[in-house]
Amino acid sequence: MTPLGGSMPRRLHLNGVGRRSPSPASKETDMNNHRNGLFIGLPALLAASLQFSTLLPVPALAQSPSVSKPHGMGGSESIAPLPDLTTTTAGEPLLYLSTPDPVISSDILTVPPGGVTRWMTHPVPAFVYVLQGDLTVQFVDGTEKTFHEGDVLLQPRAAWHRGRNEGQGPLRFLAVFMGAKGVPGFLHPPSGPLAAK
Repeated sequence: MTPLGGSMPRRLHLNGVGRRSPSPASKETDMNNHRNGLFIGLPALLAASLQFSTLLPVPALAQSPSVSKPHGMGGSESIAPLPDLTTTTAGEPLLYLSTPDPVISSDILTVPPGGVTRWMTHPVPAFVYVLQGDLTVQFVDGTEKTFHEGDVLLQPRAAWHRGRNEGQGPLRFLAVFMGAKGVPGFLHPPSGPLAAK
């Protein structure tokens, strides 16, 4: 046994036909480990648990500017970092499409004061940057989230939502869709109560 509970490395030797077989000493070690219930050593167990934990969904802790973003020196530009986003406004994790034909498309939408968009979902990641005004995202269940000029957000993939401008001036925002050829950036309900609203 090693100090951390793992097995000693196996010693292999060639048998008469050129195949490797465990040496008698390693057979004895394997039998002792099996008898003592230590067939899986502590290092192997820790490694397996760490690998498994990366498969579990982990909620984003915060969506704030990344401190470690490198910014080059020497130019006359100024850089205002925006938050790194990993979840949508509905709490869904960010997922990208697996496609041989990726496309990034974008639109600038303008909503007049008191205006409301149609209900929608986004089958592809949809990044929004509020250029002017306040964007209120309303969900079917009645919850709302408001984003102000300069804010960024990811629109939901599965949660029906719509945008509202409750301000006195126009609302303008940039919407960027990271999708694929032939896949729309947003879907509207074809019929039913949401289509009528």
